[in-house]
Amino acid sequence: MAIEREGVAWMKRFLLGVAAGYVLGARAGRGRYDQIMRSYRKVVDHPLVQGAAGVVRAKISER
Repeated sequence: MAIEREGVAWMKRFLLGVAAGYVLGARAGRGRYDQIMRSYRKVVDHPLVQGAAGVVRAKISER
């Protein structure tokens, strides 16, 4: 039961975050969205980040 309540609480926080992100993104406009996405892609595509993601995937698959 406690685990179910934690799941519901987590889902509420997640949905609140999605809603806040949507509202803030809508106010910022397309130009800001594109700028954020360029920065995100630059970080995600960086070799160090890719290497760390590979290590995490390997650790997860061990379990």
